[in-house]
Amino acid sequence: MITAGLKFLSSEVRGLQSAVYVLATFAFLSSLLALLRDRLLAASFGAGAELDLYYAAFRIPDFLFVALGALVSVYMLIPELARREEASQKSYIDTVVVGFSLLAALSGIVAALLAPKILSALFPKFVEAGLLPTLTTLTRIMLLQPVLLGFSNIFAAITQTHYRYILYAASPVFYNLGIILGVIVFYPVWGLPGLAWGVVLGAVLHAGIQIPAIIKDGFFRRFPRLAEPRALVRTISLSVPRALALSMNQITFIGLTALAGTLSAGSIAVFMFAYNLQAVPLAIIGASYSVAAFPTLAQSLSNGLRHEFISHVATAARHVLFWSLPATALIIVLRAHIVRVILGSGAFDWTDTRLTAAAFAIISLSLVCQGILLLLVRGYYAAGRTFIPLLVSSAIALGTISLGYALLAVFENPAVLPFLQVLLRVENTPGSHILALAFAYAFATIVGTGLLAALFERKFSGFLGAIKRTTAQSMVAAFSAGLAAYMTLYFLGPLSLSSTLLSVFIRGFSAGIIGIAAAAIAYSLLKNPEYIQTAGALRAKLWKGAVKSESGVTLVASAEESTELK
Repeated sequence: MITAGLKFLSSEVRGLQSAVYVLATFAFLSSLLALLRDRLLAASFGAGAELDLYYAAFRIPDFLFVALGALVSVYMLIPELARREEASQKSYIDTVVVGFSLLAALSGIVAALLAPKILSALFPKFVEAGLLPTLTTLTRIMLLQPVLLGFSNIFAAITQTHYRYILYAASPVFYNLGIILGVIVFYPVWGLPGLAWGVVLGAVLHAGIQIPAIIKDGFFRRFPRLAEPRALVRTISLSVPRALALSMNQITFIGLTALAGTLSAGSIAVFMFAYNLQAVPLAIIGASYSVAAFPTLAQSLSNGLRHEFISHVATAARHVLFWSLPATALIIVLRAHIVRVILGSGAFDWTDTRLTAAAFAIISLSLVCQGILLLLVRGYYAAGRTFIPLLVSSAIALGTISLGYALLAVFENPAVLPFLQVLLRVENTPGSHILALAFAYAFATIVGTGLLAALFERKFSGFLGAIKRTTAQSMVAAFSAGLAAYMTLYFLGPLSLSSTLLSVFIRGFSAGIIGIAAAAIAYSLLKNPEYIQTAGALRAKLWKGAVKSESGVTLVASAEESTELK
């Protein structure tokens, strides 16, 4: 049975649409497991000090992973593999593995030694509470994660080169399974360090599931050696700008986590729960379309087809708008129902629910922009331009942290906080200051995306004009969806402390279905092209069963920039 399962995971998938379906399906499955993981964490700890420590412990390892992982990114490895013969591919990968191993070992040792000083500077409140030793232990255990996921990144280049998209897409599923085992099995035995070892197990599974197929393809049948040092230096030098750009996102989270660490216990957990929830639609919509678009974008520019390149970017952007705007409206209206159904059990109380729901709604305001940002960044990478994404990413990181710091001061104003609490329905709820950081993240992302879109339009004119109609139609559909869902909830009645999980689910599900129907009707009346295309494809799948044949296209998605959640 295990052999049959590995054979299925290792099977080839050729064709763009088929690969997109595989990526989206496994992204959805991984997201479900991520939500289950968060529910288990919420039930076990609530939004409290334990989870604050757990999420804070990710900051150094995640930064290290992004910095190292981007240096061996599939964006750089796949083109290098594609231009080589089979024997040369093995020699090149051996070189990359040796180089990465040395770099990862050195960086990991330095990070482990400096961890107490870095963490004490970032989280002085934990130091005052005597929690620094625990936080340092968790961080040092988790430093194994960037090493393992870095190897997984290298394996992914081989996996995708051989069209094994099921295997690649399944890796995040196994990652989340490892963390779930950490919560269920390791924590009762080892306490909080058990959660960290669950993360390490997830990383082992993320990388290990790819190894049998890679060995079968002829790689790593002997001990790797540094056969092509010049190729390694060239790969790393080309990857540095992209590594810096990706590191900006981790700097943002380090800054926000440090600011949240100065607030009441549970603030870090509330922010991360909210971020993880909105990352589910982002992974399924924004990430899937941006990943699927990249090869076509690169191919268009390599053939000198500038107009076709702009058309492909605009097409992907229209689909992101088509799905994301109504999703944002429904999230805002159904935020409390979503949070209560997914996280509301055990130690996760009504206060945690209200705060997480409010932060969830605020961060989701930037959902569309996050999806467009992923797409435009890949557009720049396809054009061979990395400076602009680095510049904008740096501006977003600096803006988010600076605005978060400023808004925390504003929230101290006795006239401001009560108004916002009433607006977001968290009046008289302790810990509301965390919403300042949610506002900072959403606002900086929206402004940064607008800046990147303007720069993209200046360089590749015609993009904004090509998405104008869909933007307007999607806003109408989003308003229709939100209004229909809100009216449904109004008639069904509000939530209360006495509301059962089943009643919350039924109300939220009913309102969601009616909201989706309202959006579909609006799109239909507006004759939205994306709606017509989607409805036609769905009918063809359900009734005709005919799938148009496609040529093989290599999709590229890199683990260090994925939306795997912690």
